[in-house]
Amino acid sequence: MIRRPEQEDINGLIELSNKFRQEFEWAKDIPIGNIDNYSKAEQWLFGKNIYKSLIAEADGSVIGYIGVKEYKEGYEASIIVDSKYQSQGVGRKLTDRIFEEIPEEIEVEAWVADFNQKSLAITPKLGFKLKDKFKESNFIPGKEFTVYVYMRKGEVNQ
Repeated sequence: MIRRPEQEDINGLIELSNKFRQEFEWAKDIPIGNIDNYSKAEQWLFGKNIYKSLIAEADGSVIGYIGVKEYKEGYEASIIVDSKYQSQGVGRKLTDRIFEEIPEEIEVEAWVADFNQKSLAITPKLGFKLKDKFKESNFIPGKEFTVYVYMRKGEVNQ
């Protein structure tokens, strides 16, 4: 089931992020892999810069999250799906549903590092188009990598 987040989802998002960080060594280097306490999870679900967010739930547990954050420069999407539910359309359902609520004049970016091979393969399948790429050397001390910037427009005609 895809739905709006509730306060009770805070612990579920922490568990989902912790599992992600345990499964992928590099997840500790990205923000969605570091939702490790109540305050951080609350910000990802209900923070003032969260434009929209949705939860995927199965058997009473949080199995997926998508959030679109508003920044000075624009909007950025973050998505995470429990590995047990990947390749089952959960990410696609979350993404399609949230973009049904975003006005078409809004462009949402998804930034994917080259070390996240799975997301590099999946992001275009979620309707994002490659917009740009650049080398990054300051985000993770001592590590240079390429960031791929994908874009998808909202679908609500206003």
